Amino acid sequence: MTSIKHKSYNLAGVSAVLATLLATACTPIDPETGLAELRATPQNAQMSKKINVQKLNPTFVVRFDVNRTGFSDMEKGRLLGFLQAQEIKYGEDLQLELPPFDDAAGVNKIRFGAIGSFLEDEGFNIIPKVTNDGLRDSLRVFYTKYVATIDPECTKGWHLPSGTAYENLPLPHMGCATTSAFIQMLANPKDLVSPKKIGPYDGERASLSIKSYRSGSSGGSSEGGSEGGASGGSEE
Repeated sequence: MTSIKHKSYNLAGVSAVLATLLATACTPIDPETGLAELRATPQNAQMSKKINVQKLNPTFVVRFDVNRTGFSDMEKGRLLGFLQAQEIKYGEDLQLELPPFDDAAGVNKIRFGAIGSFLEDEGFNIIPKVTNDGLRDSLRVFYTKYVATIDPECTKGWHLPSGTAYENLPLPHMGCATTSAFIQMLANPKDLVSPKKIGPYDGERASLSIKSYRSGSSGGSSEGGSEGGASGGSEE
């Protein structure tokens, strides 16, 4: 009997250790503190989640042969590949490195004109950019884009703190789905940090049109036609 009891005690101890290890392995770790998240707190249970907007400046280098002005088809293909890879849309702004035009043969001027003309024909808006670190026999095309990423709290995925929930606080991942959907709907993440200005719309004219319509004095052709038909019938 003694040996059996002893064996049962050992199995119970092993089970307890395994249960502790499994609980520890499944418990989410707070990346800031490195400690296990035992319960929801006012800090990690916020419904609103942050959106991080990062400004990127991808650059493409157009190469030329030494002292040559020819903009080869190979370089054109490479440049188009860069534009497609960056998903640059029709009508967007591109900055083109503006070299000094002080060379006697006018090589730099011809190179700049060739690239600028090619990009404009592709439907992009070209903005000259003066730089102090120009490369030899090459000109650079600069593009600025913004990328929005979700709150790091949401990258942990759905999880339930292993501790007690007496606080009755929202789970840490609450709000991530809404924030993620909002990011997916953004046409341009730049609008979050630098919104476009409202165009020159005439609000007064629009309000007068609505007021006239509601008062029945718009003088529309369809309304006038119906009134004319009604009066014509009464005269008969």
